[in-house]
Amino acid sequence: MHQTAAGKAILSCYSDQWVREIVDRHGLPAATPQTISDEVALFDELADIRDRGVAFNSEESTEGLRSVAVPVTGPDGGVLGALAVAGPTHRLTGERFERELPDLVRSVVNEVELNLAHS
Repeated sequence: MHQTAAGKAILSCYSDQWVREIVDRHGLPAATPQTISDEVALFDELADIRDRGVAFNSEESTEGLRSVAVPVTGPDGGVLGALAVAGPTHRLTGERFERELPDLVRSVVNEVELNLAHS
């Protein structure tokens, strides 16, 4: 889960203790040289995701691929999953990657969560 934006978005919704148990059980295997493979770096990243409300992946799971993800929570506040948009690194750059896509994904997640709350 630590290698993808969606996985990190989901992990950010859980307590550090729960995440530490997962890391202890499964480790932090690296898929690429950019993969977070250090526990301190992972917890720093999760804190940033909690602050921003969005997770990023820049070639951490697959070289040449970037993604943006936002956690999806249910009416009870529990995490249900994450919504992510992925694409090639040459297309997801600058303002598009850092602001436009996160805003669009947040907007869609807000709509999904509203529908879940009223269904």
